[in-house]
Amino acid sequence: MRALPAARQPAPCPPPGAQRSVARSQARGAGGRGEASAGASCRSAEEPRARVIVPILMNKKNHQGWPQVVSQDIVRHVHNLKSTIFTVVGQVDGKTLLPLPAGSEGIEDIDLENEKSMERIDKSLVYAMESAIIDWSHQIQEALKKESSEPLLQGSNPNPKVELEFWKNRCDDLECIYNQLTTRKVRNMMELLERVESSYIPAFKTMLMDVEAALTEAQDVHLHLTPLKRRLEDVERVEFSEVKPFLLPLLHVVCLIWVASKHYNMPVRIVVLLQEICNLLIEQALVYLSPEDLLKGDMEESLGKVRMVLGILNMFKEAFEERREKLHMYYEPGQEVREWDFSSTMVFARLDTFLKRLEMVEDLLATSLDLMKLEKIEFSGIKGKTLGQQVLDMYEEFQEAYKVFSERTYDCLDLTNTDFEQDAFGFQQKVEDMDRRLGTIFIQAFDDASNLDHAFKLLDMFGSLLERPVVAADAAGKYSVLISMFSRALDHARLIYSRHIQAELKLGSPLCTRTCRRWLERCAGRRSCERESSCLDSAEGRRVIEKYEEMIQLLDRYQEKLYADWSQTVSEKSQYNLTQPLIRRDPETKLITVTFDPQSLCPEAMGSRSRVSTSAAGSPGEGFLERGTQKRC
Repeated sequence: MRALPAARQPAPCPPPGAQRSVARSQARGAGGRGEASAGASCRSAEEPRARVIVPILMNKKNHQGWPQVVSQDIVRHVHNLKSTIFTVVGQVDGKTLLPLPAGSEGIEDIDLENEKSMERIDKSLVYAMESAIIDWSHQIQEALKKESSEPLLQGSNPNPKVELEFWKNRCDDLECIYNQLTTRKVRNMMELLERVESSYIPAFKTMLMDVEAALTEAQDVHLHLTPLKRRLEDVERVEFSEVKPFLLPLLHVVCLIWVASKHYNMPVRIVVLLQEICNLLIEQALVYLSPEDLLKGDMEESLGKVRMVLGILNMFKEAFEERREKLHMYYEPGQEVREWDFSSTMVFARLDTFLKRLEMVEDLLATSLDLMKLEKIEFSGIKGKTLGQQVLDMYEEFQEAYKVFSERTYDCLDLTNTDFEQDAFGFQQKVEDMDRRLGTIFIQAFDDASNLDHAFKLLDMFGSLLERPVVAADAAGKYSVLISMFSRALDHARLIYSRHIQAELKLGSPLCTRTCRRWLERCAGRRSCERESSCLDSAEGRRVIEKYEEMIQLLDRYQEKLYADWSQTVSEKSQYNLTQPLIRRDPETKLITVTFDPQSLCPEAMGSRSRVSTSAAGSPGEGFLERGTQKRC
């Protein structure tokens, strides 16, 4: 006799789910055949063997003239073949089918209360039953030790539907096993072994208890995982860019499963589920991004998609941490709270790796978009042609360096692909060299700028290139020079304003504020460029901002005063002018002129006309401002 593990006391009664399983089994008429719990597909697959091969080999008439040893050996092999096929057919259907021992066909007809019947029982049948218990224990232990984490441990990346399918199949398989162990034929076998005081009875009872417990667990998990299916379908049916509203409800259901299920609220299982949800999001993101074309299509569109995916995945991580902190809110008052005390790294290991790869692609695309601007950079000044040619050469170098990505056929988001990382590293080294050269070119072009306008145009032309770390480090020293130039320009504007105010007091002609404001708006554009630089954090930078705001306020107050003065008299003057003829003939030249009073104009236009007549007098600074006014107004 082969030894089995120590026995445990059997449960007083099977679990509710198991009882329902037994009832369904009896309702289906279990017990009519030895393998009553086998599915229809199993029976149909066995038909050729059952009808042809087995009857021929098992027929004693076909054994005439054979030695008894040969006959018994044939019967044993045929039964083994029958049991093996039966088991394999069950495995194909995802079920654990337990083959009955040889000679058990009529065991339900044995009268176990009759001593004479018990004496006629062949000891080989008892041995076959005990051997069947051993074989069953191996099959059942194989089924019980299966875990939903096996695909993850084997290196694959399953999604949550695999988890739901696993527990559904496990529930069906355990129900099938329980039904087989509780059929009438098996119960008679166990009663027979009890009558002969077999030592395998405790092992069978322990095995039955294990199946009952596992079935109860599987039914509980399957029940609580079912609501997750609809949330997963919501995530799958929309484009990834629209998936954000569905992530929080998905995590909400996960929290409810943790709280409500009696058997799934274990860190090892909830971590597996969360890892599979991360795999699902990665799958959806890959479909949205189309990695094969990500570096070959429009750079701006690809960069927008990458940043969209990064935002959604980081939002999912933030939502997970938020649910973790608020997990206690899902429990009823007085209920024991079980926190998610496992590390986030266990959940987001693959997602974090995917995010790093996405950030690498984002940096590559952003860098490429920056360097695409080199084609449009043109310089003026003495060194303009030379510097422009250097930038054009750098643009051609960039085009050649980026070509490697458009010619490759690999998936740049494949985490197992190291070719992309090597290409990206080589590209980054070339870009760093170009950044150093570009910083030198910016310094030379800035030094060659003839005035403040040219300096600001240079800033506008370089744009986001100045935000690149290497270029920004070289350009940082020029911002203080630019602020000093800006400050002097504001001082000059203040001086022009003061002179025109004095001229107004002497001549009675208002200042044309439109010209001053237009000039200051150009300064405001320059200031907006300065706002993006770190130099405004200095004391000098803050003083320039204050100086600009003061100048704007002066012009605003002056313009409001002009409008108030004009609005007080415009009605009376307009009524008088309406009584005058529209045209008038000059008595000397006989030319016809239009009668028009400048006082009817708004202060802006009136000041413009006044400045035209007086622009000859005044300082050189005034002449610059007035000529601009004459041209515009």
